[in-house]
Amino acid sequence: MKIEPKLIDQPIEVDNRLSKLGVDKDLLLDVVSAANAGRNNCTNNHPRSAPGWMSWSEGNCRLRECLFEKNEGWEWDETDNIPSVLNRKLKIKITVSNTDFGTGLKHHHPQQMSHKGSATDRIVFQNQGFFEKLFEKTKNLVPLLQPHHVACWYLCVFCEGDIVRAELSCPVRCEDGLFKDFYERIILIGEDGDSTGVRVRKQEPDGGDSELDIPVTRKQAL
Repeated sequence: MKIEPKLIDQPIEVDNRLSKLGVDKDLLLDVVSAANAGRNNCTNNHPRSAPGWMSWSEGNCRLRECLFEKNEGWEWDETDNIPSVLNRKLKIKITVSNTDFGTGLKHHHPQQMSHKGSATDRIVFQNQGFFEKLFEKTKNLVPLLQPHHVACWYLCVFCEGDIVRAELSCPVRCEDGLFKDFYERIILIGEDGDSTGVRVRKQEPDGGDSELDIPVTRKQAL
């Protein structure tokens, strides 16, 4: 059965929902910035897989740094060799993933840039168990939390040139390591962009760092 995810994209609603998840938008945008800095700091001399790997690695590193600094119940987690941060009280964990052009778009959804292994399938299957799916006549999804489960949320990051989009989303169905359905999607940077852009750190030739404002522009959906 195709599930229509709950889509949250209005600024006030986004802030309120993120607060309930124990994070805030500025923190997550800092992680997005770090992920894209990792990608943009790669040169033509790096292996072809380096930009994606560096984006994923630096994003997850910064996510841990940001949440551990807050010290509000977040802890290090590496279940199934997937780097994440875990909050046992809130029963959620978060990991960073590189995703495609559907990220941040209302009529598409994020998809990983490559097929993942069985660990991703297991995590998403556990998300199904976290939410009992009851549909009212309006077909709204009503969640019933299962106390022995933890829901895994993905901070999805898309970057192509100067275009940056991002969302925090909870997939509930996966096939062959690829996301198919979502319970909820929280848009952080959508197709209309963000007037503040995303601050991306680039390495200077002398080894120092500089910060650039990367404009977030509209990309026509394919």
